[in-house]
Amino acid sequence: MHVIELLTRTLCDPGPEIKADGAYLFGQTADNQQSVLEAGESLMNQHRAQKLLIPGSAPQGGYPGFQAWHQALIALGIEETDVSGVPVSLASSLNTLTEAQALVRYAETNHLARVFIVAAPFHQLRAFITTVSVVLREFPKLRVYNQVGTALLWNETVYHSQGTLQCTRSELIQSELVRIERYRRKGDLVSEEEISRYLHWRDRARLGM
Repeated sequence: MHVIELLTRTLCDPGPEIKADGAYLFGQTADNQQSVLEAGESLMNQHRAQKLLIPGSAPQGGYPGFQAWHQALIALGIEETDVSGVPVSLASSLNTLTEAQALVRYAETNHLARVFIVAAPFHQLRAFITTVSVVLREFPKLRVYNQVGTALLWNETVYHSQGTLQCTRSELIQSELVRIERYRRKGDLVSEEEISRYLHWRDRARLGM
């Protein structure tokens, strides 16, 4: 599978045939949080997810923290009880890989079968590849679907990546592609062919296969 094909399928994922057990909002800096919070609100309002899952940590790495996001979601009209924190190891920094690991372990512990992951548009591809990489190693029965965050201005300069990288959102696209290749060489991420096989397995039931 070519990266353009995977990117297209990631950004245009039709989602599960039934309501997902949860939707996980990947942590973002305050500059980009509107994207994922609004997408989470939309999933709940459309009754496509049972509840919203957010990183259950204090503020760190640019993420404003569970309490701040919980209150922000309530302000958007989400019921307080419809938001749960996903425990993140205190020994780990909050990043895409540690969030994916925390989500997959939470899903297995709580017997979740289908989950959306929500990330800012420039981050969605890496978030999906990372999550599926963890799923294949730790909980291969989990079906993961994409819901891209709402689009924000591409030429606006923002903070990203633990609040240390500052550039335009447009520039972050190339930065994310570089990170995918770097982490794949490191062994953290599976190949595009493995992602393709996972997508085929994930969607078989919907296609009646």
